[in-house]
Amino acid sequence: MAKRLEGKTILITGASSGIGRSTAKEFARTSPNNLKIIVTARRLEALNELAAEIKAEVGDGVKVHPVKLDVSNPEEIKKLVPSLPEEFKEIDVLVNNA
Repeated sequence: MAKRLEGKTILITGASSGIGRSTAKEFARTSPNNLKIIVTARRLEALNELAAEIKAEVGDGVKVHPVKLDVSNPEEIKKLVPSLPEEFKEIDVLVNNA
């Protein structure tokens, strides 16, 4: 599984707690080299904590990009991908947890 995820970009909604948070950590543990994870939720502080936890556990091989996002707001959804840094714009996996 780690080889299949290498070099991929994963977008996880509802990542500030519960299943979304655990999913982000598990992806990072599974493929700790050359992985990008976009974590989204309404609570940016919780996402920043998650990013720090992942970095502390697996190091710099996983890049985590936290984004404040309310999936019930169509305007925020529309602006999400265009607002991402270039290296995160090509999303390979979506975990629509929110």
